[in-house]
Amino acid sequence: MAAIGLSVLAAFGFASSAILARQGMQSVFPLPGVIVSLFVSFVLSSSMVLVFAFDDIGDIPQTAVFWIVGLGVITFLGGRTQNFLAANLIGASRASLFIASQAPFAAFFAVAFAGESIHILVALGTIGVVGGLLFSSGRSILEGWRTDRVFLLGYLMALAAGASYGATNVMAKQAIEIYDSPLMVTAFSMLVGLVIIAPLVGVTTAKTGVLRVGSQGLGQTLFSLRFVALAGLASGIAVNALYFAVQKADVVVISPIVASSPIVTLLLAHIFLARLENVTRGLVAGTLMAVSGVILVVLGSQL
Repeated sequence: MAAIGLSVLAAFGFASSAILARQGMQSVFPLPGVIVSLFVSFVLSSSMVLVFAFDDIGDIPQTAVFWIVGLGVITFLGGRTQNFLAANLIGASRASLFIASQAPFAAFFAVAFAGESIHILVALGTIGVVGGLLFSSGRSILEGWRTDRVFLLGYLMALAAGASYGATNVMAKQAIEIYDSPLMVTAFSMLVGLVIIAPLVGVTTAKTGVLRVGSQGLGQTLFSLRFVALAGLASGIAVNALYFAVQKADVVVISPIVASSPIVTLLLAHIFLARLENVTRGLVAGTLMAVSGVILVVLGSQL
């Protein structure tokens, strides 16, 4: 039950991060937003290491380093970066639906490379998740292909982020099995992410700047960075919860629960982003279908 609770906490953390990032990116460009949020996540995780896992510092097995470096690159370059870019292009609620595809991706990687087993209900649930994604966004994809290729790019980025998150769920499991310190795995992978992403952000910032300064003035625009920082805080909590969860249970159990975050994102978007997000009946129906698929995955993983 502890793993289930941690998975639910991770789902709420990722959903909250998506909404906060979407709000902040009204004044901050996506890639600088990624580095700010990741830095806040790293500070949080490093503080937790100093308080709760100080003895684990410097005791990393060499075989675990490979997994942790890969985890940092794929999670934050492939996952969070494309997550922020997608949310900026198509909105947090739509991006989160495609990012929920991490559940079938994680199931595939876990079965193919980690030796985990999959139940028939898990397969049916996977179909439900994919069906929900297509139902909620299929029309938008077709319209985007005909009228706005940038909109389609947002969906592709969100799908790529989902694949990245699915892969990193399995990689985190492997790293923690070798090095039994989720807090150190989290902090070290975030440090790797910062080192990898910083040059990319530097080049982008030199061309576009950090802030989208509008009529509200520089002071108010800078104040909007608090949303990006809070997104990093929420995401940092979510990642730590996720890594503790995969320490306690199989990926095929944890990932679908975490992938249920779109229903939370949809609710928060309706409450806080009414002027930015257009929540349609089709989007709601697709979300419910996807979450129903997640429930089947969870049930199947228990049999």
